[in-house]
Amino acid sequence: MTVKKATYLCGALVLAQAGIASADTTLEERIIVLEERMDGVKSGNTQIDFGGFIKADTMLSKYSDGDLAGGSVGRDFMVPSTIPVGGEASSEELDFIAKQSRFWLKSETMTSAGMVRGHIEIDFQTNDIGDERISNSYAPRIRHAYLTWDKWLFGQTWSTFFNVSALPETLDFVGAAGTVFERQPQIRYTSGGLMLAVENPSTTLYGGAQNPYDDNAMPDLVARYNIAGDWGNVSVSAMGRELAYQDTIGGVDQDESEYGYGLSLAGRMMLGAMDDIRFQANYGNALGRYTTLNAFRSGQIEADGSIELIDQWSGVLALRHHWSDRWRSNFAVSVSEADNPDTVAVTTSKRVQSAHANLIWQVAKPLSLGGELIYGDREIENGDDGNLKRVQFTAKYAF
Repeated sequence: MTVKKATYLCGALVLAQAGIASADTTLEERIIVLEERMDGVKSGNTQIDFGGFIKADTMLSKYSDGDLAGGSVGRDFMVPSTIPVGGEASSEELDFIAKQSRFWLKSETMTSAGMVRGHIEIDFQTNDIGDERISNSYAPRIRHAYLTWDKWLFGQTWSTFFNVSALPETLDFVGAAGTVFERQPQIRYTSGGLMLAVENPSTTLYGGAQNPYDDNAMPDLVARYNIAGDWGNVSVSAMGRELAYQDTIGGVDQDESEYGYGLSLAGRMMLGAMDDIRFQANYGNALGRYTTLNAFRSGQIEADGSIELIDQWSGVLALRHHWSDRWRSNFAVSVSEADNPDTVAVTTSKRVQSAHANLIWQVAKPLSLGGELIYGDREIENGDDGNLKRVQFTAKYAF
């Protein structure tokens, strides 16, 4: 008898003795009652819940303009800036990973000041700490770690600039190339549909010795307003941020900063009871690392040390359709482009496009199997481009 079965059996006996299970109920019914009672752990005034998922991915990739080195993050999921350009066509590259599996723990504690909630989450999507030689061991990394109290949030989670509900459901870890995608420490205030936040600053620039620079004196400032209903939701986000660096350029010590902005319109619109359309439209001269997985930087350090900000835009459109209760598909297209100054290197990324199409079988409530076709294209300033074609198969067990 396994420990789990023994635990259930003992629990069922305890429930029966307590009068919860009658003589007419089966052992299976008693176990269901027990599981409901054991959902989460309570200690004093604190309720603790945990969960996560195990995700196993198999990917077959081919690049039009060069090989991507083993261990590169672009072998785990589509990272636009890693798509090779200017080389010879690669052979097929096969990868198996399970490092995107994750675990989360949530807690809530009733106090004299009201309810305090916490959330911490980790996965294993690291590349520098691990290899495929023997054990395929990868170190855990923090995804989320935050607490909420009243209308306040403190800690690391998705940027307030990012409407997560607008992210397409792809088997690829991130999906649409042009999406806003950023997690970082912050302090956020929420009142109804209004969200205001100060978030951790970091500056990515071309022409310098560092990427990123960590010389900011001001936080990133984000305001967002959400409208939601049975029809779905729409959000409008605005961001203002300082881009700053301290470095030695041309033998001269430089300490420069500029202020830029970003705007985003995003949401999810329901089509009937189950299907939906998801969309994003993003624009600004300081989007940089907030979109396209930092395929474009926020500015260029010019010869005189000044910062020239880079206008950038991106769009995402996706459809989720349920063929039945157990079968669904997602189709997503995306494009992102930067208006780089003439002074950037000719190998600098100029335009990125992507497309995803998948079919997912919900075998049971916690178990899903799926396949996805992925296409990505990166164009650089001299007009050369390279593309990625990938087939991905995923098995996922959520608990």
